[in-house]
Amino acid sequence: MFSTDGFRLVLEKLSSPILVLEPLPQKAKSGATRNDFSVVFMNESFRRFFGEDNCFDKLSSYKENEPLSSRLIELVETVMETGIPIEKTFRSKICGHWFKLIIDKIEDALFSVTFINVDDDKKFEERLAEQNRKLKDLSEKLEFNAFHDMMTGLLGRKKFESDFLEWASKASSLGQKFGIMLADLDDMKIINDSRGHSAGDELIVKAAEILKKIETEDMRAYRFGSDEFIIMMNKIESHGTALNMGNLILELFNERGVEFSAGIAVYPDDGTDFEKLLRYTDMAMLDSKKHGKNRVGIFQNVMQDRFMKKLSIQNKLNDAYGKNAFQSDFRQYYQPQYDIATGKLRGFEALLRWHDESLGWISPEQFIPIAEETRLMVPLGEWVMEMALKSLREWIDDYGFDGIMSVNVSPVQLKKPTFIFDLSNFIEQYQIPTKNLEIEITEGVFIDNKEEILGTLSQVRAMGIGISLDDFGTGYSSLSYLQKLPITALKIDKSFISNIGNLGFEADITDTIVSLVSKMGLDTIAEGVENEEQLSVLRKIKCRVVQGFLKGKPMTKEDCENIFRNPQGR
Repeated sequence: MFSTDGFRLVLEKLSSPILVLEPLPQKAKSGATRNDFSVVFMNESFRRFFGEDNCFDKLSSYKENEPLSSRLIELVETVMETGIPIEKTFRSKICGHWFKLIIDKIEDALFSVTFINVDDDKKFEERLAEQNRKLKDLSEKLEFNAFHDMMTGLLGRKKFESDFLEWASKASSLGQKFGIMLADLDDMKIINDSRGHSAGDELIVKAAEILKKIETEDMRAYRFGSDEFIIMMNKIESHGTALNMGNLILELFNERGVEFSAGIAVYPDDGTDFEKLLRYTDMAMLDSKKHGKNRVGIFQNVMQDRFMKKLSIQNKLNDAYGKNAFQSDFRQYYQPQYDIATGKLRGFEALLRWHDESLGWISPEQFIPIAEETRLMVPLGEWVMEMALKSLREWIDDYGFDGIMSVNVSPVQLKKPTFIFDLSNFIEQYQIPTKNLEIEITEGVFIDNKEEILGTLSQVRAMGIGISLDDFGTGYSSLSYLQKLPITALKIDKSFISNIGNLGFEADITDTIVSLVSKMGLDTIAEGVENEEQLSVLRKIKCRVVQGFLKGKPMTKEDCENIFRNPQGR
């Protein structure tokens, strides 16, 4: 029996509270037999923890509003029936502790109920659960950050790549198409420079909010770059469908005062490779910007052809620079300029020409922009300057030439920190009187860093070098802005000259420009003059200098020297 002193002694010494119960069969009102139990033993730990009186009341709250004693009887009965020990963990609200309840059969018909305090275990579990919750939150935040743009809340580039693969797989299996539109906000550089980067950021966020409102299951928007967005359009029928959707999006943007230029490529019509399609959208977007901005264009194969030709020119430029072959691959030509009133030679404009063995003659309109993009315009422009000054020095020495050598200078060159230093070295090297030198710039130099460029030009003027503004009327300058520029001459673009003989709008505009500019003390140079009718109008409105095929085509250095030898034979 449980009266064995040794057994009692062992249980008495255990630190966990222990009860020993003995079943007492009795009749329930329903007539069914159920058990109740009497406590035949409780160890010192139990008495110290719960007390001897009303111990089951203190063990209540195993379930809400249910005393433990009732549940305990059920559990002991289960052990009686199955012979299998039971372990249950519960928290007693009255005691304020977590317990592991272990019920097992011991000798004869007695059952032990052991209460093990598991507060520390539960606290560890709670800490572990809290850590897991924080890790889950962090993981979700990291995942969100990985796939979203923090500034706008739009999906980001990584998610775009993932979605592309998903859409491509579905489109291939279902025989569907989807469009990719790359949209680049227009004039962001001007906005950032004139109104500050905060204004630029506000515009980007505004664009993102518009895109969020048009997102659907089949139309997703992503922030792709600083001021670039991607819109994927699913289940489209053709390029025309994609273009219509793109134009509708553009209309929504314009209604909110936002403009962008965009390019669209279609999967799989234009290709299935991610990078290739992305490149095609970029080509189409750049074509949209080239043709006036605030428009949407569709990729066409001719764009790829132009890209490949551009790439070929770029590679040849790199090769020429790498092997120091400017001298052999490029030609320096000079076009004369004449005073309209006196017929006297004013000087020459140095012009660069390029003849390639495989491509033939390459137009400056083709290779100059590429040279500027790759910054090869810096060494190429320096070579042009040196060749022009070398020729000027020879003409001064050999023919007593006292006219002007006008040399085109790219915006890329003007931004070089050592531009003034390098120019001074060339002038010193060839002992050039600065009054005989003129640099020719375009209105494009004022797009970026106006104050810095103005500072550089002011230094050029301080050296006694003239400055001519080319292509006036086609870009960014205005007559009022001319007052701020340290220029000495203004070249009227040939687009005004071509129809000037009709005495229409172009003639009136040119007359106004010449009149105002002359009052500012600047020379006026008309370029692209090809016939006597144009020259007659220019003489009438008192334009000072003429340049064009009528007076002389671009010519070699040797042909220029023939003019010096025989001035009347030109």
